[in-house]
Amino acid sequence: MTLDTAGLKVLTSGECLLLLRDVTVGRIALSHRALPLILPVRFRIEGDDRIAIATMPGSTLHRGTDGTVVAFEAEGPAGSAEPTWSVVAHGLATHAAVAGPAPADHADILITIARISGREVLAGGGVGSPTPV
Repeated sequence: MTLDTAGLKVLTSGECLLLLRDVTVGRIALSHRALPLILPVRFRIEGDDRIAIATMPGSTLHRGTDGTVVAFEAEGPAGSAEPTWSVVAHGLATHAAVAGPAPADHADILITIARISGREVLAGGGVGSPTPV
C-alpha cells in the first residue's frame, strides 16, 4: 500500500475503475466562456477506458465537450455522509450516438480516459491529521 504525503492511500487505476462502477453521479469540469465550469452528471463506465455521460444536444455540457480535454471526478461510498474516496480522470471528450433505444434528443459524451488517479481516506485519518501545504 502506498500513502501520499497527506497520509491518504494512493489507489491504482484498477481500483479507481472498480470504485467508479459502484456510483452513478460525478462531476465534469470543462472550460466555458474562458472560465472553469463544474457540473454534476450521471455517468456509467464503458469498458476499461471510457466514461459515458448522457446529455441533451444544444446544452452547455454538450456544446462544450466535443473534442475537448475535460476532467471528471466522483467520490464515495454512495449514501455516506462523508466520502471515503475520490477518483479523478482526465481525457478527451467526444460525442457519440446512443446505441439501442433512446430518445431522439439524447446523446452521449464519451470521455476516453488518458489519466486516472484516486485517494482513499484510511480509518483513523481525518480532522486533525496533518496535511502538508
